[in-house]
Amino acid sequence: MLGFIIAGVIIGPSVLDIVDPEGPVINMRAEIGGLLFMFFVGFEIDLEEFKRSRSRSLAFGALTFLLPFIGGVVLGRLRGAGWNSALLIGSLISSHTLLAFPLLRRLGLAQHPTVLMAVGGTIFTDIASMLVLAVTASVHLAGFSWSFLGKEFLELAVFVVLVFYGAGSLARKAIIRYGETPELRVMILLFVIALCAEGARAINLEGIVGAFLVGIAVKRAVRGKFAVEQLEITAHAIFIPAFFLCAGFLVNFRLLWQTMLTRPGLVAGLLAALIIGKYLAAWLSGLAYGSNRAETALVWSISLPQMAATLATAVVAHHTVNRFGEPLLDQSYVNGVLFLVVASCVAGPILSERFAKRIQADPGRDQHANETLSSAPI
Repeated sequence: MLGFIIAGVIIGPSVLDIVDPEGPVINMRAEIGGLLFMFFVGFEIDLEEFKRSRSRSLAFGALTFLLPFIGGVVLGRLRGAGWNSALLIGSLISSHTLLAFPLLRRLGLAQHPTVLMAVGGTIFTDIASMLVLAVTASVHLAGFSWSFLGKEFLELAVFVVLVFYGAGSLARKAIIRYGETPELRVMILLFVIALCAEGARAINLEGIVGAFLVGIAVKRAVRGKFAVEQLEITAHAIFIPAFFLCAGFLVNFRLLWQTMLTRPGLVAGLLAALIIGKYLAAWLSGLAYGSNRAETALVWSISLPQMAATLATAVVAHHTVNRFGEPLLDQSYVNGVLFLVVASCVAGPILSERFAKRIQADPGRDQHANETLSSAPI
């Protein structure tokens, strides 16, 4: 992912300028790639894993969302953003991407209670950040009023229920009845994703919100990866790279340098809100459940990387323009988010490996973990 972003910076208008960022072909592929990317983010969420550590996951998920969220909102307000944009800025650093999970699986810690807690917390943070994007984008496009907000929440609640139960069931029945070949399964899934994305747009939400929710619904209904293997190959070979390339096109070195000179606190503030907020969430969760220092540090490092929901939200918010021509998120914040993505995705897995090996070196870790899981209060 980082490689495609860097490639987009190099071939885009900031460096070589050999690809037109407004070209219809690359933009069409990028739009489809954004939908497929968020579909697979949702598909990776395992509700069964969430149920195994539900109370711990909900507590940690709420803390690791709210604390960075508050920091981001405060930063946005201090930098002169309106309340709507400030809420979105807070949501940007509230989710996290499980980049370190394959490493933890390889080290034999995938079933460790603290790791399961962090994995379950991802479900809460991703869904919450997508809902914040849905509401703030709708308010930016249509304006704020209490009646509009109430109508939006009602439509959102109905839409979530329809996607979770209707779209998942539709995909499952269609795959069972018509999905004899890989080509037909890909067509069925693309149809369901497009249907839910357009349904989201019909109620003033972004299409990626519908794609994200249908990913969770399909994972819940299908109970296996056989139905999406061919779609995953196609998406990662053609469409998702285009999405990350276009994200790289947004990097403007002149504006980034100007931002660093005129608004030096922006990037530093985003980093500070992320690091401090995520650490406080891990520390408070560790106090509640009796985790040791290595386990607390591991949970913190797992929750640091900002990639999936963060990048998709920033790109979509930058392209969400109201009737006055104002984007929901200006380009200086997009540059700051791209810097944050690179820094957190490099540092997070390195720290996770370090803290995971400390836990491995503790011979009593399994016994301690099981006792903590069964006896600690929420």
